Amino acid sequence: MHGEAHLTIDLTIAVAGGLLGALAARALRLPVLAGYLAAGLLLGPSGLGVLRNSQVIEVMAELGVTLLMFAIGVELSLAWLARMRRAAFIAGPLQILTTVGLGVAIARWLEWAPAQGLVLGFVLALSSTMVVVKGLSVRGELQTRHAHVMVAVLVIQDLAAVLMVAALPMLTGSAARSTGDLLLVAAKGIGFIVWIVVLARWLVPAVMKVVARSYSKEVFVATAAALCLGGAASGYFFGFSVAAGAFDAGLVISESEYGHEVLADVTPLRDLFGMVFFVSLGLLSDVRVVARHLDWAAVLLLAVFVGKPLLAAGAAWVSGQHTRTALAAGLGLAQIGEFSFLVATLAWQRGLLSDDLHTLVLAVATLSLFATPFLMSLAGLIHARTPPPDLAQARRAERIGPAALSDHVILAGYGRVGSRIGELLAERGHRFVVVDYDQHIVAALGAQGVPVLYGDASRPNLLEAAGAARARLAVVTLPEGIATRLAVRELRRLNSHLPIIARAHSTHDMAAMRAEGASQVIYAEFEAALAMLRETLLALEHEPDGVQALVDAARQSRSPETAPDDAG
Repeated sequence: MHGEAHLTIDLTIAVAGGLLGALAARALRLPVLAGYLAAGLLLGPSGLGVLRNSQVIEVMAELGVTLLMFAIGVELSLAWLARMRRAAFIAGPLQILTTVGLGVAIARWLEWAPAQGLVLGFVLALSSTMVVVKGLSVRGELQTRHAHVMVAVLVIQDLAAVLMVAALPMLTGSAARSTGDLLLVAAKGIGFIVWIVVLARWLVPAVMKVVARSYSKEVFVATAAALCLGGAASGYFFGFSVAAGAFDAGLVISESEYGHEVLADVTPLRDLFGMVFFVSLGLLSDVRVVARHLDWAAVLLLAVFVGKPLLAAGAAWVSGQHTRTALAAGLGLAQIGEFSFLVATLAWQRGLLSDDLHTLVLAVATLSLFATPFLMSLAGLIHARTPPPDLAQARRAERIGPAALSDHVILAGYGRVGSRIGELLAERGHRFVVVDYDQHIVAALGAQGVPVLYGDASRPNLLEAAGAARARLAVVTLPEGIATRLAVRELRRLNSHLPIIARAHSTHDMAAMRAEGASQVIYAEFEAALAMLRETLLALEHEPDGVQALVDAARQSRSPETAPDDAG
């Protein structure tokens, strides 16, 4: 009983510490992930030494990873994976191979054993799905192109982690047994794919339909949890990680009509246990080891924060991604992932890493996770100072012809919002030109005969080619706040009288975009609240004219300079 109470106290301290860390991070306008990790560092051996990474915290942390991967799978779909096949099967393997090569080169330079170089390469090659996806969610970028590229690469990394673990015995001289292990992994992989197909086509749809007919919320939630944990267990049974199994289970459910309901049910649990996971990562780190090996730590940190993002960005660019997308993806993947902890620990247990080197890798990994939110924020700032697009993009812009562009609308961004605006403009006979850096969108619009430019809408040469000086209106619906602000700034510089309507992602963006020269700034969450208010008052039988006047007054009184910043 005493042991159970001790575990409960440890978990309570971890949750309370994570909460206080998150509140402190928000007060300092830092990402909440930084607060979670800082809480773990403070409570762990490098700080106050209150927690020693107890068993219950490890279990809760693993559950957080499982729920997160399940939720990611539900939000995506098998059709999405098919669309992202170039990023998955070109950028993913290329990033892994080049990063492993970087680890081998570093080990040779530091005069480590060749086996240690391969282990280091394995550790460096893997990124953190948990940290990356949470960071993208906080920034509201889960549906952006660079987010899709990162998730596609992360899926390949998770699969590669299985092969890395199976290959570790080879580095200790057990080659014959390891070859058999690799063949067994391949056979289990094929069996796992067949099992997923069976689930997606027959079992899960039938089960979900029966559960939905029960009209019981409790039964539905229990079924969602069972599918999540069952997918994780099946992944483990077939030789993959529980996270990979949970992700595949989510993908299976995403193909059904109940995906959104399942996602809503698991999100609160995902966030709670996810917080425990990040606190536990802070507990794992002992930064005192870094002080004893500053030279090694400096080399490893340079590899993570400089070498890896450059290699990842290069791999994404080779797969056909736009430079901005590749850059954002590279910076987002610049950390050592949770599966790297597993690889490093197994290698340490086999004698491939010394005690100090193992602890140093864990410390550097934790520091890299702590820095990830800040590196993601740097992507837009660095891009603003990168060279202009190459001549190929400029030549593509010239195809539209300057004479064909006058008294038209410029649509900067053609995602979910921009595409709907474009459809409505076309229905009413308005001429418009699209500027977007998603090659799939550009190809589809080009096939339809829609004037389109491939490139970043914040680039002045593309906006000039789009006829900004002669345009009637510009509508900016880009998914990133920084890119939107830059586009508004360049449009205003090119045409001082051009009406510009911009999409904001936070109240802070509203003020910044108006300062850049936007005529109207639309904040989706605020407009949705006004629409719901309007319908609520009408349902309560208020006079329509009075309702509209109230809504208009609320919109006019909205002050972005004084409103709280509700960006995630």
